[in-house]
Amino acid sequence: MNRLICFLGATLMSLPLMAGAGLEQVSFSFYSEQLSLNYDPGMVLPLPAKFTESDLSGYYLRLEKTNYKPFLEALEQKKAVFQLNDWLFFDLMRQSLKNILGERDHQRLELLSWFLLSKSGFNTRLTYLEDQLYVYAYSEDEIFETPMIQEDGKVFVNLSCIGLQSKQEALYLLNFKPPGGKKPFQLTLKQLPKLRPEIKERTLTFSYRNHPYQLKVKADATIGEIMNKYPLMAEEQYLETPLSPGLEETLIPAFRKWTSELSVWESVELIVSFTRSAFPYKEDKQYFGRSKPMISDEVFLYPFSDCEDRAALFFELAKTLLDIPMIIIAFPDHLTVAAAIPNGAGEAIKYKNKLYYVCDPTGPVNSSTIGSFPQGYENASFEIIYAYK
Repeated sequence: MNRLICFLGATLMSLPLMAGAGLEQVSFSFYSEQLSLNYDPGMVLPLPAKFTESDLSGYYLRLEKTNYKPFLEALEQKKAVFQLNDWLFFDLMRQSLKNILGERDHQRLELLSWFLLSKSGFNTRLTYLEDQLYVYAYSEDEIFETPMIQEDGKVFVNLSCIGLQSKQEALYLLNFKPPGGKKPFQLTLKQLPKLRPEIKERTLTFSYRNHPYQLKVKADATIGEIMNKYPLMAEEQYLETPLSPGLEETLIPAFRKWTSELSVWESVELIVSFTRSAFPYKEDKQYFGRSKPMISDEVFLYPFSDCEDRAALFFELAKTLLDIPMIIIAFPDHLTVAAAIPNGAGEAIKYKNKLYYVCDPTGPVNSSTIGSFPQGYENASFEIIYAYK
């Protein structure tokens, strides 16, 4: 029998190979790259007359008999060349399929995405209701603002709805489970893709102990484009994304020079002076109209940033320059950082036998004072959501 399920709350560039006999090429833009992939048009099968349990599972089995492998191999080659994580691989798959099928061929897009993702080794599911189809993948990452289901003790994330406003409350879960799929779908961006950078320069100024500082940095607008439609992850996951090469090459040497003769405490003061005063503040909902946590590069790409964004940038700078233990502290409406600084002074949080001194990356503006809780949060409850070292 069909099972009716309900959503859970969801808080190198390489030259293209010449198409072989019977193969065609699809060419399209993928962020800053122009790509061509070979595919067999025979894999674009007619849709079933009705979306029933037997017709949908039968469609998968019919796809297995097509010459789908050249296209899947081309996708996986690009994944390796550009070092794409699972989400960007899925994004590449969808963009290439849309160029093959056309923007309005939604059902075939979902069926082929489900099939190809399964053949790539991921643990997938398909849900359906009337003419609507959705691809789910098992993931261990914490993702928000997209429907999820539980099956076999695992959480499956609706990949089709990421970035969309879905109003569906219930769907049928297809009983058919593609064989062999075991891999969890990973969204954490622990390394940036090797796509062609689009450099955006920005000059920043701030002061520390009445001394003015100025630097010119190079951020990658391609990374900003990727993150603009990236799934909304847990706050701590944005901390794991490194700086782009251009930003690291222009930002880190300047700070290494400035901190070379400073103590660790003074170096942290310098870094908070930078994160507090070099960028205008505005909350996400005021500027973007939605929640928009940023990785470090994005702070340099937008005119405004807020506490979550400053925390990510401070964390990356302190980790790279000082490599000191840190904890991320979440108040109900504020995110901040505390660091285990040798010979520290002021208010500290004891965590796993270390004293961590609050170094709020957001404010006060034009201040380098650390070792005290942010104003208004002195007695507020908080949660430690991430620890480094």
